[in-house]
Amino acid sequence: MIESSEWRNFLSGFSDRNSGRRARFEAFTTDGVAEEDEEAAFQNVTIDGTRAVIDRVNTHGKLISDTVEDVRGISIQYDSDDSENTMEFADSNGNMTVLHFESMVDGES
Repeated sequence: MIESSEWRNFLSGFSDRNSGRRARFEAFTTDGVAEEDEEAAFQNVTIDGTRAVIDRVNTHGKLISDTVEDVRGISIQYDSDDSENTMEFADSNGNMTVLHFESMVDGES
């Protein structure tokens, strides 16, 4: 879990390290999967207060922006080579927004 005081700095570095990587976006609610987007190239993630915006570009060059409101937690899961593999955002309702990145080990996302 990333400390909230570190969110802005961490996400800036995360965006620099992972820009251009394929990523798949999923939103989970307490009722199940609410949304699953196509894979796209990750561009960046920013946070303003507790509002996160995730930008990706699809294969047609269209910008896809997803917003997560009232973020309460951000965590990272790492692949076997210690590269960042999954980013999770938890909101105040217990919902989870997840970015699955293409593995730098085996190419799967």
